[in-house]
Amino acid sequence: MKFASTVALTALLAAPALAGPHGHSRTEYANKQFGGAPGGNANGPFGDQQQQGQPGQGLAPSFGSGSGSGSGSGSSQSQPTPPSAPSSSSAAAAAAAAAPAVTSSSSHSSSSSSSEDDYSVNENWAGAVQETAPSSATWTYVQATFTMPSVTPTAASSSSDDQAVSLWVGIDGATGGNSIWQAGVDTYVQDGETTFFAWYEWYPANSQAFEGIDFSEGDVVVATVESTSSSEGVATLENLTTGKNATATASAPSSDATLTGTNAEWIVEDLAIDGDGLTFIDFGEAYFTGCVAKAGGKTYGLDGSALYAVEDSTSSTVQAVPSIVSSSELKVTYQ
Repeated sequence: MKFASTVALTALLAAPALAGPHGHSRTEYANKQFGGAPGGNANGPFGDQQQQGQPGQGLAPSFGSGSGSGSGSGSSQSQPTPPSAPSSSSAAAAAAAAAPAVTSSSSHSSSSSSSEDDYSVNENWAGAVQETAPSSATWTYVQATFTMPSVTPTAASSSSDDQAVSLWVGIDGATGGNSIWQAGVDTYVQDGETTFFAWYEWYPANSQAFEGIDFSEGDVVVATVESTSSSEGVATLENLTTGKNATATASAPSSDATLTGTNAEWIVEDLAIDGDGLTFIDFGEAYFTGCVAKAGGKTYGLDGSALYAVEDSTSSTVQAVPSIVSSSELKVTYQ
């Protein structure tokens, strides 16, 4: 998913150039009976926009993220009926068990809390981004635990409007390079039916489906991406609720799509600009816990991250607002 366009908020923060919504292949999306790729084309929903200091090919907050191809095979997964959500205490316990400890901090870190006004707005990424790596190092690993949100359709259940939200972690594509290595889970709603798509992608290639793993509302998920080199990586999704996990490998789709290791990201994404046939769904609150990133053999949290909020370009309304709860916990709120 690539970031398409950004607008400075009242804080007048400089908006970084980002990569925008990730682009599933048309075949994968059609198999889910949604009638087309989220983003509408290989370049994502922002492919027709001019880049003005920000990437806009359907990857990052447009903020979107890049779609990626991998050496692992992928296919769409049929999804079970969503079970009741686990209790907050069980989810917290599972998240704590899954998250590695932060072993080091440095001058790269700053305050572990942020004002909700301290963010930049864009069209598709909401969350936290480490915009630079520690001195003489690169980000090679990003992980977080999140609970699949209970979504509320923003249109009548009989509407033909497709609605979606995506939660993922990634490396690069914000201020570093034109590629993104990322993995996460999409939630889609059409005609009152909720389905899920677990994916990994190395933008600008198309996203690929993880095999053998399903998700439902309330499931606790651990998402991890690791770059074993600038052109190779491993992605893992684990469903702590069901006990299932899946791992996939991927390679840079071209010589100019290698990673710089400049960015580490924890993102809730609007997969398309409202009005383009895929509406940002009301996800309530999304929590990322156990947020860690590794660089130069050391482990860091969210301290020092820049925050991004999603703004509907058709109404200039902020729809998703991030806030850093602690050095390892991020909250994104739909409004």
